[in-house]
Amino acid sequence: MKRSRLAALLAFLVLATAAYAQGSSKALFLVARPGMPDPNFRETVVLVTQEEGAEATGVIINRPTNRSLAEVLPSERFKPFKEPVFFGGPVAPQGLFAVFQADRFSGAAVTMLPGLYLAVVPDSIDTLLNNPPPKIRFFAGYSGWAPGQLRGELDRGDWLVVDADADTVFLKDTSRLWQDMVRRASAVRADATSVR
Repeated sequence: MKRSRLAALLAFLVLATAAYAQGSSKALFLVARPGMPDPNFRETVVLVTQEEGAEATGVIINRPTNRSLAEVLPSERFKPFKEPVFFGGPVAPQGLFAVFQADRFSGAAVTMLPGLYLAVVPDSIDTLLNNPPPKIRFFAGYSGWAPGQLRGELDRGDWLVVDADADTVFLKDTSRLWQDMVRRASAVRADATSVR
C-alpha cells in the first residue's frame, strides 16, 4: 500500500514538474496568520508556486531539524552536507527534496524564481548530491495543495502573502523569520490600504 502511494506521488510530481517548467508561475512566501489552527503550518513561512488552476507546491523554509544529511546518512557521499535538513511539509515526510540556485538545471525541477529551483524527483536529488551547487538546502517532505485548495485557505484568511526572494530562502538563522514576515506582510497591507 505505501509503495503504491509513493509511486503515485512520484508520478504526480513528475507531471507537476513538467507543467511548472513550462508555465509562468511565480513563487510567493505564504506566511501563516497568527493563531493558525493547523499544527503543520503554525508559525511557518512557505515558499510556494502555483499555476492557475493547478496544484500548489512548496516547502516550509523556517523549520530546521536537528539532523543533517551527514548525520542521517553517515557515508563519504553525504559528508559535505552538514547543514540541517529542514521539515518541508507534511506531504511525503520520508522523501528528500531540495531547493537550490543555479544558472540552469537540466534535470527535472520546479522553477520557483529565475535561477531558483525545487528538486522533487529522486534522479534530480541524486544529480545534486553528486554535484552540489553552492546554494542548496535539503527538505524532508514538502507542502502541497490540490487545485483550488490554497485559494480557499487564502480566501479564509489563513495566510499572509509576501513576494518571494532567494536570499530569504537560504537564511542561516530562521528562528525569527516568521515574526519578521508577519511584520513585513502587515506593512505591505498597510501601504496598500493607504494608497486607496
